[in-house]
Amino acid sequence: MLTMVSLPGYAKTITLQELQDLKYSNTQVSAGKSFNNNHWAYKSLENITKKYGLLVGKPGEQFDGNKPLTRNEAAVILVNLTGRIEQDKVELTEAEKTQVDILRQELGGEIQTLAGRVATLEESVDTLKGSVANLEESDKNSWQHSFGENFKINGTFQARYSGVTRKGSTVYPSNFRIPLAEFALSGKLHPHINYVIGLKPERTFTSSSKGLLGDAYVVTDILPHHNIYLGQTRVPIGIEGTVSSSALDTIERAQIARNFSDIRDLGVKAAGNWSFIDYSAGFYNGDGQNTNDGDNNLSVATWAVVKPLYKLPQLGKLELGGGYNTGRKTTYDFDVLSAYAGYKYKKYAIRGELASASGYNLASRKADGWYVHNTYDLTKKIQLVARLDQFDPNSKIAKDDIYEYTLGSNYYLSGQNLKMQLNLVHIDNKSGQDSQRIGVQTQYKF
Repeated sequence: MLTMVSLPGYAKTITLQELQDLKYSNTQVSAGKSFNNNHWAYKSLENITKKYGLLVGKPGEQFDGNKPLTRNEAAVILVNLTGRIEQDKVELTEAEKTQVDILRQELGGEIQTLAGRVATLEESVDTLKGSVANLEESDKNSWQHSFGENFKINGTFQARYSGVTRKGSTVYPSNFRIPLAEFALSGKLHPHINYVIGLKPERTFTSSSKGLLGDAYVVTDILPHHNIYLGQTRVPIGIEGTVSSSALDTIERAQIARNFSDIRDLGVKAAGNWSFIDYSAGFYNGDGQNTNDGDNNLSVATWAVVKPLYKLPQLGKLELGGGYNTGRKTTYDFDVLSAYAGYKYKKYAIRGELASASGYNLASRKADGWYVHNTYDLTKKIQLVARLDQFDPNSKIAKDDIYEYTLGSNYYLSGQNLKMQLNLVHIDNKSGQDSQRIGVQTQYKF
């Protein structure tokens, strides 16, 4: 082959006079012909590159004394040799300089041809770079195919045991359950557009008519401090009703959250988040989860929370909020009015909600309730919980209130990703017999 730092063997030294004699006493090799190992150009290139070690290439490559050297190959070697001489500032002898000059004259045609080809190649490469750059820029503004970027699969699994220690009017059978087995697929379709698809296979274990599809929406953050959702999302009613069950401090939601909120519906929702206020507003079909609009009556839900101490974090975190949800069923209107207050200081937190609903439980009747929820972080892994929870399922009936008193603890082995919960619940039913139950739940998230 052509290139190597060192050349094996010893080639006969060619003097300047011999080179000049060869130059003028021999006819120039025709274009496209090869130099054999006795040709002056071959020996000149071999001598100079061997002496100064200027020819670089892959180890093991060398001048092959039995293989002719084409004029194009000689031109490439000469160009490389000249470049290395200039780069390494090699001091050639006068005779060697003359040899190089004569070689340049001899191979001038091939060098010009090769230079033209290199220029054409460089121009083609520049054009290709421009095309690639344009393609990359276009790709930034185009939709991603397949699952999009940052595709993720997340899941939550809960296993629960509920035991009735005292039977009463409120029916909670003793059993083992899988209350939550959720898988969420998410990804980025565009720099400002994401999607989420949530599947809830635990519903196959129950008689739920809600179907397997939970959250299913696309969301954009193109507006600063805002997210806009289109699809099936949680309706913004209250605090506890809009939180995932995997983030609850207790095994069960409060009664007003179980009855008034924890609802998904098809529609559009905008949510704003600032240091001093959070808010959301949505327009929905009003027919519930996985259900097409059957009555052409939209529902509206709004919610807002202000943070008065956002500039004074040393005093704790105070939140005050409220919301309103309204719509119409086929034969009656429904409205939910709610209010919220919460405060957290160091290890202790307290929050409370109250809500009133008309058009409750597929009827035009009214219901209301409230709760006060307390937590204390005993350690980084152990949390204590106490809650007083009241619910009146029908405000037109006196003394039908239901009170739930809950004491519990949470053991966070790895935050919400792995936790164990224990709840003791006493139920005071004003219109029937009291009851008690115990709940143990394990949660794993990935």
